[in-house]
Amino acid sequence: MGALTPIAVGGVWVGALLLAAGPRYPVAVTADRVAVGPAFGVWPLLAVLAVVPAVVSVMLLMVHQRAPGLALIASLGAVSVGQLLLTAQLLLDPVRAARAELVAPTGVGELRPGLGGWLLLGGQVATALAGLAAAREVGALRGERSMDEPAYGPRTPPGAMLLGVGCAVLTGAGVLAAPYVSADPWLVPRSVLDAPVWAAAGGFALAIGIALAVVLACSTPDPRVSIGGLVGVAIGVLGVVAPRVTVAALAGEHGLRVALGPVLGTLGGLGLGLLAAWVGYRGRRAAYSGVGYPTAGQNPHAVLAGASMFLDGTGALARLGGAVDRLAGPPAAVLAVRCRLAGAALATLAGGGAIAAALAEPLRLAPDLPHPQLATRWLLLAAGALLVPLGLATASRSLGPKVRPALAVVLVTVPMAAGEPLAAVLGVLGLDGVGAGPGLWLTLLAVTLAGAAALAVVLAGGFERDDVDLTRTPYEGPLAAASAAAAVLTVPAFWLPLVDGAGWGTTGVLQPPFGLASWGLLAGFAVTMGALLLGPRCRPGPAMVLYGGVLAVLVFRVARLAVTQGLVLGDGLGEGSWATGLCLLLVVVAAVLVPRTRPRVAPAPLPEPDPQLEAEEVGR
Repeated sequence: MGALTPIAVGGVWVGALLLAAGPRYPVAVTADRVAVGPAFGVWPLLAVLAVVPAVVSVMLLMVHQRAPGLALIASLGAVSVGQLLLTAQLLLDPVRAARAELVAPTGVGELRPGLGGWLLLGGQVATALAGLAAAREVGALRGERSMDEPAYGPRTPPGAMLLGVGCAVLTGAGVLAAPYVSADPWLVPRSVLDAPVWAAAGGFALAIGIALAVVLACSTPDPRVSIGGLVGVAIGVLGVVAPRVTVAALAGEHGLRVALGPVLGTLGGLGLGLLAAWVGYRGRRAAYSGVGYPTAGQNPHAVLAGASMFLDGTGALARLGGAVDRLAGPPAAVLAVRCRLAGAALATLAGGGAIAAALAEPLRLAPDLPHPQLATRWLLLAAGALLVPLGLATASRSLGPKVRPALAVVLVTVPMAAGEPLAAVLGVLGLDGVGAGPGLWLTLLAVTLAGAAALAVVLAGGFERDDVDLTRTPYEGPLAAASAAAAVLTVPAFWLPLVDGAGWGTTGVLQPPFGLASWGLLAGFAVTMGALLLGPRCRPGPAMVLYGGVLAVLVFRVARLAVTQGLVLGDGLGEGSWATGLCLLLVVVAAVLVPRTRPRVAPAPLPEPDPQLEAEEVGR
């Protein structure tokens, strides 16, 4: 047992006990120290959902399944980070937190956090730390194994990734939506788009943590570890959405009704549980048949040919081939092509939608109302002009695999361009004589298609890496230094404004008010920084294309100055402009250094000594 295993198990048990005990105490109190209870008492459900993962992890350890148990704890820790931020909002402002399963305000008055809220916060901190320790331990376990994967034995089927990502998208939509429908003026549900900052950050962290845990669980070759990770995500998701559905269904006297979001999240969580059972079933069938899934770079027919030596009778090989095809699902290379083509088609449609949104009217106005001038919507035209040729090139058989990394980065220009016009249009909807125009719907469609395309393109990259003989490039030298420095500069480049002073729109994340435009800039920051940190680890060809995509995003960021109304040459440029320019220069330097950096091929592991051969040699 590793040194971190007791820490992980102890942490998840401490977190489970604190999370189970928290709702039994007042989560919020009034200024007179009077406890404010939930809309409907669901403490038994909350306690069960808190304790179940700790019990399951201990049961797995008792039957000597340490890796699946640690994977379960690691996935649960990834989900608990978002819950931690949601609980922070509950402590800061219980009224605006919209947590009817814990607090149901009944009137005007300031609410303060009670003992129950602090217990919940401590439980989620303990669970997150336990997940971190478990993730480190699982990584150590994988590092102890040989780099040569066995050619036979049960393996996680490649099709599990597509099914897992589908369930993750469903659950992500569920946790980002409003938790319930309310007619109570003191219980106002909010989605992440109009929620307070900590609640919105918690919702996004939940969606990202769920997606990350699912992708890591489905990408591991060991089906036991995959099952543990998927079960952990499923339990964590149900711990978030099941109380929302239950309290909304039972608290009718408070005017609550079940919303669509938690229902989608519940279906996604159940789907992850079924996916874990499916992976286990396929692994068990593979173990019984004695045939494993083909490893990366191995011909599936070679596996069948080797297995045929143990079979007798005519037609046995054909029957085995059909069984393995149904068992293993499509190979990674086929899934890579399918995801790349799907991403290319979606990206082309997103680009066309962005161009149409820029040319269409965003609002339907009464004849006596003036038409607003939204200069920032022309950025959608630039985003579409970038995406359409990239999407068409990615669909090409020869160019597609080469330009795919650039498309994965450039897709973020759509939410960057759509943030400000969407915020301006949504801010006036509902006024007399103002209605949604075709431009609004086309903008929303373009953002949705861009998100779907990014997901498909990233999955294509993951499947391509499963089928390519990878090399290891050390994270050192001039290339790593230039790329890391550029990644650091993305913080001021996106967070600080491009123009000094007020009245120029939202040109930086920290520039108030924080809204849709800020979320679009945050998306651009995350994608750009991630690509720069990943660049030195890539092979030379994909690295060059990746840096090209980063350059396109940074130029698009600077292009925001071209649509700033009233800006003249004498106006002062903000810190964000200078940081973006320096970042552009460093990215160019990194791209120039890529051909000069030679990848280091990972050395083959030394063969393990065979005890039987050693005994025979000694006998001689």
